[in-house]
Amino acid sequence: MKRMIKVLLILVLITSCESKKVNELNNRIFELEKLNKKLNDSLKRNSYKRLISSQLFGISEKNSLELNKLNRFKFMFSSLQTMPKYNVYKITKDGDKEKRTLIYEDYTKSHFEYNFTPKNKSENSFELKALFFLDTVAIEIPGVIKMPFKD
Repeated sequence: MKRMIKVLLILVLITSCESKKVNELNNRIFELEKLNKKLNDSLKRNSYKRLISSQLFGISEKNSLELNKLNRFKFMFSSLQTMPKYNVYKITKDGDKEKRTLIYEDYTKSHFEYNFTPKNKSENSFELKALFFLDTVAIEIPGVIKMPFKD
């Protein structure tokens, strides 16, 4: 009987210690999950701030446009870091309506190229927009080029 009581007492002590350790580990997991959420929120906030302070620059191969000929442009963001996924659209306007044509989808490089072929002398400009999606926030960064024609 004494032996059985000793065994029961040892089992109770072991399970009691184990239960205490499990509670400590669960508390530690909870604290780490809270810290992880804070770090994720901070990273997202930094990414958002970086994007809203970015600029999109367009650089032409030539000093002027050539009518009915391909004109190459290289666009780049002010940051050379890899970007979060974004789409690039060519913007055309018909009165108050804006039409978007997808050029690049889920792009992450900090630069891209665009070829523009003006059909007449009134087409001396174009607009592109980079569209980023960060969780529930959409950020648009425009790039507008206006150049004279070659004489």
